[in-house]
Amino acid sequence: MSLVSIVAVTPAQFRRRIDELIDIHLSAMDYPASYKDQRRTLWLSNIHHPDFRCHLALVHPDDARPDPSDPQQPCAGVCFSFRGSSDTWWNQQVTRGLHEAGHSRRQIESVLKDYAELSEIHVNPRVQQLGIGRGLLTVHMKSISQQHVMLSTPEVPGEANGAWRLYRSLGFQDVLRNFYFPADARPFAILSKAL
Repeated sequence: MSLVSIVAVTPAQFRRRIDELIDIHLSAMDYPASYKDQRRTLWLSNIHHPDFRCHLALVHPDDARPDPSDPQQPCAGVCFSFRGSSDTWWNQQVTRGLHEAGHSRRQIESVLKDYAELSEIHVNPRVQQLGIGRGLLTVHMKSISQQHVMLSTPEVPGEANGAWRLYRSLGFQDVLRNFYFPADARPFAILSKAL
């Protein structure tokens, strides 16, 4: 019998599992495999941001401790964040979106002050709807030292999917809706939660 445990991982452990983690991301987001190299470069660069934190959902035998260094313990989900700053691409895009939506410079600075950018949270589609995403995000948010956490998620009609239900149940609020990143044809929502 197997268990799923949420564990914090070091940048070195994250790096060793990078291909497995990106495969989960591509599958969960329905992105083509051709994105893999670009995502690998981006994700590895994220390790160097201040306050980088990562948690994995590891599947392990119930008589063994979860061990991120053990390749026999597959990953079912990944969540990572880092301190948001004006020199990141995501911050620059959200700043643009808020400006285009009519927010003043002061309002934008207030929204983008002392936050953690939740860059990624993904669960393998084969094991979604089992509470793994909730466990990952709940544990992960407890490790964040900033005043609030922000994320982007694809828009869906009526917010009718597991990701939206999770974010709303944990208290995430709208910052910006129907926003388009240059690299994706889908509209996204930008959400925030005070910590």
